[in-house]
Amino acid sequence: MALGSITSPLMGSLMDRYGAKPIMVGSLIIMCIGFALRPLMTELWHWYFLSALQFGALNGAAIFPAGRLVGLWFPKTRGRVMGVTMMGNNFGGLTVPILIGLAIGSQAAWEIAYIYVAVAALIFAVLAFFIVQEPSLDKMEQGTGQVKNEGFDGRNWLIRDLLKSPTFYAIALAIMLGNFTYTTVLGHVFAHLVDIDISETSAALCLTVLAGCGMFGKVILGYFTEKIQTRFVMMVCFVGQICGIILILLMGSGVGVWFAVALFGFFMGSFGALVPLLVQDSFGIKSFGTIMGVISATTVISFGFGPILAGLSYDLLGSYQVAFIVVAIMFGVAVFVLNWAQENQNIKTQKVN
Repeated sequence: MALGSITSPLMGSLMDRYGAKPIMVGSLIIMCIGFALRPLMTELWHWYFLSALQFGALNGAAIFPAGRLVGLWFPKTRGRVMGVTMMGNNFGGLTVPILIGLAIGSQAAWEIAYIYVAVAALIFAVLAFFIVQEPSLDKMEQGTGQVKNEGFDGRNWLIRDLLKSPTFYAIALAIMLGNFTYTTVLGHVFAHLVDIDISETSAALCLTVLAGCGMFGKVILGYFTEKIQTRFVMMVCFVGQICGIILILLMGSGVGVWFAVALFGFFMGSFGALVPLLVQDSFGIKSFGTIMGVISATTVISFGFGPILAGLSYDLLGSYQVAFIVVAIMFGVAVFVLNWAQENQNIKTQKVN
């Protein structure tokens, strides 16, 4: 995943230049090839190479096109639509492992299961080719199209311009820190629950509750971005995750841990939907791909260091508690920098006025 982040700037720039469809279709085809070749693996480096290939195409297959298309087609209701769209991550996480398990069980071969996934990726590539369309940028800028996004009134951002913007650094840092929720907490919460004497069955059910609450969080907090500033909603998201992490650590193996996991899942799930909304609200949608690409490249730190942080915490200290606390502190820093960015922007607005 960390290696995949490196391709994000190129993917985002190409999407701004050529649109979402070719990037989406091409990325899905790359993922199809990566899955189709896995049954031929005979060396460990084959696994790493194909994984890097697939994760390099991941943003172009789903995250980037989804953010751009929702912003273009649903300017007035993009918050809730983005939430519903991003629910696909949770739905896939709940259903695909089960389907793959059934495929392996029925065919008694993991190779066949990979072929099934490759075929599914190819089918979605074909569907994207025939279904995905974008409104004309010229028509939208003139307000003559079916939809109009106020973000088009903004500027075209170049990378050198972004590097001069304090707001960009604040948002990039906040999103980079926020991604530790996936690599350090979410990836190890099951092991933490088992480690505090919760049965594996109950721990698995806790993850199901977490994923389900995450689906609701995406839609509900996405909806709030249509009423109030996305930056403020993102700060609420971080504070909610801090509370969830603290409760997970304090509740132990009692009944309260179910509430703690649900609370954390609700706000953790909303993070993925809020990221593209935060970028669009802060910089417009003309250069959405370029900006998302650069920001996503910074997550090489989250995906590269997050699992190691959790592993070191357990190996050296006997639990994941320290790692979870460190992530909670990171979320606090993210709230601070987002608040600073908002105040800085307000000051500039007052000077202009």
